Amino acid sequence: MKRSQLILILFTILRFTTSFAQTTKITQLLQTTLQQENEVRKIIQVEVDSLGNEIGLIKQDLDQLEVTELVIKNDTLYYTTKQKMLYQEGYYLEQQIVALKDITAVSKDIGFFFETAYDKLKIISNNYYSNGEVEKTVRYNNLFRTYFVSLRDVEYLAYDLIKAFKKAGYTIEKGSWYD
Repeated sequence: MKRSQLILILFTILRFTTSFAQTTKITQLLQTTLQQENEVRKIIQVEVDSLGNEIGLIKQDLDQLEVTELVIKNDTLYYTTKQKMLYQEGYYLEQQIVALKDITAVSKDIGFFFETAYDKLKIISNNYYSNGEVEKTVRYNNLFRTYFVSLRDVEYLAYDLIKAFKKAGYTIEKGSWYD
């Protein structure tokens, strides 16, 4: 094998390993934030009155949210959530799929989002009704919802993600950030 071919192979392996390590870092940042979100939700579901008694708060729709998948495979982010249906018996799974190269910004408003160009985010919803019926829909959007809505003062996370994306070979920016 020629030396130039060997160098090219080694460079490719090094690039892949570095990129894989950085997508792992992106996944770790998101999973850590998910754990923090779950902890904060547990805390804010209970209120203490003026006498020190715990008063359970009314559960919100998002309190029933369960993340069933948060993974990066082949430079694509997969995020699946499970929620109870509001007005019918059953539940639905919602899977968001976006290529890392299509993410342009990380932003925060009522929740934490990844922004993409329109139609780059694929959302697959499967509704599972109590009568056994299953309904599947596919739509496209430009806002990847993480459902991280309870965390405050996490602007550092935007910069950590920007840095991890850059090391993985992708450029994203910090979008609008309202805490």
